[in-house]
Amino acid sequence: MSTSNQNSAEFSVEENGDLNAEDDERLKGDAIGDTLYSESWVLKTLMKLTEELPLYSKKHKNFETQENNAVELDDSLETDLCLLWDMSADKEVAHCLFQHDILFLTKCVIDESVAPRLTEIGIGILANLSCQQKIGHEILLDSELLTSVVNLMSSEDSQTIIQIVRLLDNLIHYSKNKSCSMLLNDETLWISVAFILENSINEELLIRSAKFLDNLTSHMEHDEEVPYKNILSGIIEAQKQLQSGNSDVAFDYPQDVRDSFAALVSALYNFSRNKTMRIEIVNARDHVDTFLTFYFSFLLKSVCDSTEEELASLTASAVQAATIFFITISSAPQDSKILELVGHIGSRLEPYVDGENELSKYASDYSDVVGDCFRKQLDLFAIDYFLGLLESLNTKALAFILHAAHRTVPDRLQQLVDAAQSRGSFNKVIETYESCVRNAVR
Repeated sequence: MSTSNQNSAEFSVEENGDLNAEDDERLKGDAIGDTLYSESWVLKTLMKLTEELPLYSKKHKNFETQENNAVELDDSLETDLCLLWDMSADKEVAHCLFQHDILFLTKCVIDESVAPRLTEIGIGILANLSCQQKIGHEILLDSELLTSVVNLMSSEDSQTIIQIVRLLDNLIHYSKNKSCSMLLNDETLWISVAFILENSINEELLIRSAKFLDNLTSHMEHDEEVPYKNILSGIIEAQKQLQSGNSDVAFDYPQDVRDSFAALVSALYNFSRNKTMRIEIVNARDHVDTFLTFYFSFLLKSVCDSTEEELASLTASAVQAATIFFITISSAPQDSKILELVGHIGSRLEPYVDGENELSKYASDYSDVVGDCFRKQLDLFAIDYFLGLLESLNTKALAFILHAAHRTVPDRLQQLVDAAQSRGSFNKVIETYESCVRNAVR
């Protein structure tokens, strides 16, 4: 029997159907809870790691002679630790490891290891354990461990950083307590996330970081000071990298990339609820508008191709994007591209407005936000300029925008149309408005 097969037989009996009854009972007696994983194998693996860790330590005598100050992990130890990593996803195994001081041992690995693969596996095990609420809570309370993990985000090993982001995301997602404040207030964490989003070309890392940032910002208070404001440029650059790293023919992106676009928009929306960050968004209006132009184009294609069930999620994201657009509207001259995209998306959602289900709620919210955008533009722009902007829109896009305005600010819309009629021009706006009113009466 090969070494790997011996290991498999020792740590679990699930894949061995030839065990006799005596062996089966013996192994079950050593099992962790109701699993068929061997507790003695787990303990032996932890002891093996403890004994061999000095070989991979910065203090080891051969450390200075290693190229790039990094060492390879022994194949046998790597095999055992990878098995342990897989096992740690099981709830009972996770609690068994926790009882055997895995947090302390992992902290030693993080602080001392010069073997990137060993560090990656150690944090990967922690990430699995963090899915258990009790253990995640204990990790959040261990400030030394969290500090070591966050400081390691400056590592050059992308696989290790992927596991760190997964761990931190799990801590926020699975924990029901309010112990996330340490992460929210950690400037090093914000700087690291911003650097990853702004500079990484590793798609998996960008995808995980986008999701993490969305979860992190969802815990922000509206008046909370953000330690690092330049995170906005990271959001914008991450979208560009994910966009350029995939074929954008007909916006046919993989699902995880599509989800990342939505996560980045959601993070930006979460920031927009914070007074200080809202100012930053307005100051970065040109870049944010480019970001939104791509996303609205992506959404338009998506809502055209999606099922009604998928539309609810897309429409919720559209509401967030439209809200960000509302914030960026200023008295400066405006390109009609975003406004037309917003209108086209709305024309696809209009049949669902004022219904009773979840999709209808989001569609109604979208219409309301677009109506607010209309009001703000009318307040900021000269009448002739705003009428010209509307006149330049495709009829379908214009119809939805005027319909949204009719729902939200009918008196202001009437004033605009009266101004158009008094000028004896802007026929598209006038005719579309009259059609909207007739349809509303019906």
